[in-house]
Amino acid sequence: MRVFAVTGDCAGCGACLRTCPERAIRPAPRESPAPLVVLEDRCTGCAECAEVCPVVACVQVEEGEERD
Repeated sequence: MRVFAVTGDCAGCGACLRTCPERAIRPAPRESPAPLVVLEDRCTGCAECAEVCPVVACVQVEEGEERD
């Protein structure tokens, strides 16, 4: 299944967090390269996060795939 992930390019604006209908985006742990993370088990792949991201930091990936 294809889901979305937040890359290290994320500026932390929170637009995706506020837009996600599944509430699949959360603040990341301190050691994470991005300020936000996507909870794969909640992401349905709707792409609403990618549509609102001003820096194109929400990208589609295969579930479980390693990301930057």
